[in-house]
Amino acid sequence: MMYFVYQSLGNLSNFEFYFYLSFFYFFLLMSLMYLIVEFVEKIATVNDEKPKYYIIPEVFKFVLSISILFSTYYLIINDNNSNNFLNVAKGNKLEIFLDFFFYSFTTFIMNNSSEIKPNTLLAKGIVLTQIIASFATLVLFLSQYKEFGNFIKQIEDKVNRK
Repeated sequence: MMYFVYQSLGNLSNFEFYFYLSFFYFFLLMSLMYLIVEFVEKIATVNDEKPKYYIIPEVFKFVLSISILFSTYYLIINDNNSNNFLNVAKGNKLEIFLDFFFYSFTTFIMNNSSEIKPNTLLAKGIVLTQIIASFATLVLFLSQYKEFGNFIKQIEDKVNRK
């Protein structure tokens, strides 16, 4: 939605673009905080009421939501200045978005194998925000879901018995 708002604004001056970017960055941070809080609440619910495997779809949903959110942000700043990222595919917006989605997803998983590299201070700052969010999510997940290691061990035991 934020990308379509950006596209509808037309050509923006530098001041207007950075004002929009700061508004979208605030929106990004608030969305990120909301998603993390919702994720931690789901973990607590699974710990108390549901079987442990119910958390797996929640993890995938959370990772995909964050990746899509950051992909959109990367697309907007790359659309304004193509020098913000290096090695981005040339093509239509969908191809570029899918490249950024792959980059965002691999950055979130902390195994970035993409050739895309942030080039400017703005791009590096946004990627750093995603890395910090990924690390915070990992720490919150592991601190809330204390029995995750036992769950994995139970699965391994079941597999080894067969």
